[in-house]
Amino acid sequence: MNRKKIVFVLGKYPDPRLKKRINSAKNIGKVSIISWDMRSVNFDYIDEEVDFYPIKIKANRTNPLKRILPTFKFIFKAEKKLFKLSPDILHVENIDMLLVASIYYLFKKNKPMIIYEVADLHRLVIDNQKSIPGRFIKIVLRKLERCLCKKISILIITSEKFYDVYYSNFVDKNKVVFMPNMPDLKAFSNYKKKTDGKFTIGFIGNIRYKEQMKLLIDSTSGKDVNVLFAGFSYDNEIELYCSGKGYVKFYGKYNYDRDISNIYGQVDCVYAVYDADNNNVKVALPNKLYESIYCELPIIVAKNTYLSELVENMGVGVAVSHKSKKELEEAIEKLANDKDYYGKLVEACQRYKKDIDYSKYDKKLLDKINGILETRF
Repeated sequence: MNRKKIVFVLGKYPDPRLKKRINSAKNIGKVSIISWDMRSVNFDYIDEEVDFYPIKIKANRTNPLKRILPTFKFIFKAEKKLFKLSPDILHVENIDMLLVASIYYLFKKNKPMIIYEVADLHRLVIDNQKSIPGRFIKIVLRKLERCLCKKISILIITSEKFYDVYYSNFVDKNKVVFMPNMPDLKAFSNYKKKTDGKFTIGFIGNIRYKEQMKLLIDSTSGKDVNVLFAGFSYDNEIELYCSGKGYVKFYGKYNYDRDISNIYGQVDCVYAVYDADNNNVKVALPNKLYESIYCELPIIVAKNTYLSELVENMGVGVAVSHKSKKELEEAIEKLANDKDYYGKLVEACQRYKKDIDYSKYDKKLLDKINGILETRF
């Protein structure tokens, strides 16, 4: 089969999950990336085999309603670049990038394969909207996504529940590929499990869901435990909240490949309690699930979520109410002081550790792509 041209159209700098997809795509052909640089930070994608085209248009990163005009500017520039690159395969995530791919598809005689990846269900699409404008936007976005998905060849989801609760209404099951957000184990080659020092709870990843972060801080106040936050924050609200609290440390933004094994080596358990009133949180599966199991670290998650269902069934952690300080305090007390209980959770992680194998899912995706290419080109 001839080498194909693959272009990733992304609304952000490639994160570790997308980097794995990019590395896989290099097995199929020449890879290029068109990436929206909303903060104009002049980032580069360092890979000699990949052509990287950042489009610098400043925009609000957290509120999609405030970046409507910048989105149209990005679409115009991205389309110009796509017509120069003339890809055979387009890999996109989120509705706005799917719109870019669909416009290109509409005007090209030789239709590209579109791979649509969904790592989260957007709150404007999946949550109940109280305001009239919010309800209108929800209807528009749902109809738009339903229409755009008619042209996709593959839908990648990081939680099987995404299909059950939403995409099953308009995407054929045969197009779906489940790709759990498992780590590239090469990044953990130097990992060493923490064996001494004060019991430490770690939140690892972008700092959001601030009420749940404050819940952790409040629940550990006065206890003989430390808290470590490692990850990017859009503001310094949580840092200010921790002012004067010596038991809380901040690692800051980190390089995943270089730093992740060291960060996990500093904690005794992983905190992954998010706002379970959010419908996406109810069905999403974060990378922390797989990373904590591989690192043999118990995980604390929110009750009444798909994540808590898996965690409790496997016995690799504990679920608490995302609003209850009392429940979280009790869970932390038991994890930190009941060695038998903690040991049983670690043993469960060890049993499931062998299942943390991204390569088998990667092979399924590549086989799916190659199978479609054989029939189309």
